[in-house]
Amino acid sequence: MINRIIDEALKAHDFVKECENEHTSFYIRESGSAVRFAILHKLDKLETPKELNTTINQSAPDSFLSNPAFKKNCDLICTHQIERLADFKSLEERIFAIEEDPHFFKKYVLYYSNTEQKIIEQCSYESLEVTISDKDGFREYKEDPLAASQYSVAAKIFIKLPFLELPFTRRQLTPLRMQASEAVAEEGLDSTYATVQKLTNNNSDELIKELIANELENSSN
Repeated sequence: MINRIIDEALKAHDFVKECENEHTSFYIRESGSAVRFAILHKLDKLETPKELNTTINQSAPDSFLSNPAFKKNCDLICTHQIERLADFKSLEERIFAIEEDPHFFKKYVLYYSNTEQKIIEQCSYESLEVTISDKDGFREYKEDPLAASQYSVAAKIFIKLPFLELPFTRRQLTPLRMQASEAVAEEGLDSTYATVQKLTNNNSDELIKELIANELENSSN
């Protein structure tokens, strides 16, 4: 299920699936002279980095292996299902060993629990884009990252996969000048703010005199 969602994510970011077998799918994205590769691989069990590199290189298509950019610019995305999220602790070192291995590919291990698998059965990449933008979901995930939820899956996908663009909602921004004016008004510093605005960096002595005079005036009151 999670592989289907990642497949949708890759295609949404202009990757084209070149070929696939039972466990592995190979993608390419071309933009002018720039070429980027991605491999989506299901790990039934955690392998050593050496074993994983051998597995992928033996199944990669000749068109990939013959391309000079393949080893330099390829993301290997491995998915691995575990029973519970808490089990990650016992697998942490083996997962990091894969991700930190410098040979052949940039590697990412995206693990997920049995419960998360059930939660995302009806999800799509598009729906997870909406999920990752939910502030309440983020707050709950931050408070308990080991709780299985739709947000926990979305967070892992967007954190792990560097080519994904985080969605954002355009909104009307309040000009900084207006924000500053409102802030100083709340603190009762209108006159001080007006003095600072009136004077420039070139007459700092005059600015200091004005501020001192203002402070003395306020003290006498």
